[in-house]
Amino acid sequence: MSDQDTAIRMAAFAWCRQLLRAQGGAVPWVAIQHGFTCEGENIHLGSTPRGIHRPAQMRRGVLSIKTTKPKRGRTARYDDALGDDGDFIDAFQDDDPNSRDNVALRESFEEQSPLIYFYALVSGVYDILFPCYVAAWDTHVLRCRVAVGSAHELDERAQIRVPQQPLERRYTTVEAKVRLQQGEFRELVLEANDRQCAIAGLPIARLLEAAYIIPDRDDRGRPEVSNGLCLSTLHHSAYDRCHPGHRPGGCTRWPRGAQAARWADPRAGAQGVSRAADSVVTACRGSAESGGIGGAV
Repeated sequence: MSDQDTAIRMAAFAWCRQLLRAQGGAVPWVAIQHGFTCEGENIHLGSTPRGIHRPAQMRRGVLSIKTTKPKRGRTARYDDALGDDGDFIDAFQDDDPNSRDNVALRESFEEQSPLIYFYALVSGVYDILFPCYVAAWDTHVLRCRVAVGSAHELDERAQIRVPQQPLERRYTTVEAKVRLQQGEFRELVLEANDRQCAIAGLPIARLLEAAYIIPDRDDRGRPEVSNGLCLSTLHHSAYDRCHPGHRPGGCTRWPRGAQAARWADPRAGAQGVSRAADSVVTACRGSAESGGIGGAV
């Protein structure tokens, strides 16, 4: 791998860290597509129409792979998979293993060069995994397998270290899949609730979370929209403490005091938020002690 390719990859990883911090782990494609700057040049992180991307400034391998989630009523163009076990499975760009994109994938496999994996949580919104590696490149089934590496494989001097062993990558890949499942659940719940807290009406996405109605530790606690509530971090914390009753018709039974505790006016500052939090938790605790709150069902 050339020094120029290494510099581009390291700059891309640094920019992805900034995107994840700024967006809270769910990054819209509009924020990704602008790209980043390396040695005075603007470089695109990915391609809108294509799932495999190598910018013109790079010589070998790919910089990123992108999955897609089609909009409602449409079918995905490529058969990418988030399997129950093992690596991510991605389809080739087309049916020709010798096409430019697929050859670039093979180069990444042969050289074990790190890349970025844009995983679609919902249409147009992505989590970003890196460094990732092509673990297998199969011309018979026209698919490759992608494993997630560790940030420890990249050091602060813009050098790429010796990759992890396959067993270590399997562990980090499984961890990544759990995170993606939770991220996808959050985005689906927020989208279904117009990105507003179901109790307070708070419309600030970075302060919203998806709460399980039936906890995920329960066998029935599936990460599905029908089992989720869009709540602010404040109300989610209160919910986890007291579990307001949720009826099959979709109505969540909160104590009267909690219903009245709307999100604090930002002008009230930290004290206003603290008072709002106290009122929700106090109302929930008091109702729970008096038997007024049922368990999640």
